[in-house]
Amino acid sequence: MLNIGDPAPEILVNSVSNQSISLHALRGKKVFVKFHRFSGCPVCQLQIHKVIKEQQILRDAGIETIVLLHSNKKNILSTFNETEGLHIIADKQKLLFKKFQVEFSLKKLFTFSTWRITFASIFKGYFPQFTRFEGGVIGIPADFLLDEHGTIKELNYGKHFGDSWSVAEVLYKASK
Repeated sequence: MLNIGDPAPEILVNSVSNQSISLHALRGKKVFVKFHRFSGCPVCQLQIHKVIKEQQILRDAGIETIVLLHSNKKNILSTFNETEGLHIIADKQKLLFKKFQVEFSLKKLFTFSTWRITFASIFKGYFPQFTRFEGGVIGIPADFLLDEHGTIKELNYGKHFGDSWSVAEVLYKASK
């Protein structure tokens, strides 16, 4: 696993809207990097839609956001839209997941916390989209807050499928 103080691995890809995304090009800004499973995951849908809705708050704080999903571009675009300062990356082959050492765990699929957040997401109207279960269902979220130099300032390797930072948590961590 990566650690606080480590330089973040480079991200050099196109977003789902074909914007060139590079951590090197984002130097001088804080960057929130958020890894989730796939676009058909109800927990991912709930949490990413919250980030999209609150993206302007992050932008006002000088924070760029990169969200990565192990889905293809078509499936992501049918569920999520990028907004200014929020870049969504289709990483179906999980290449960036591997570079950031994001975990895949069958064991965590069967935890009470995973099922609690899954059912809470369903009750809020985010249903599993079974035709979009790409890259397996065992991905665990991970969050990284990078400082202006591309160094990992804070990180969270999730303990279950819903263990991912909210915008409020990112703002708090960025202010420290």
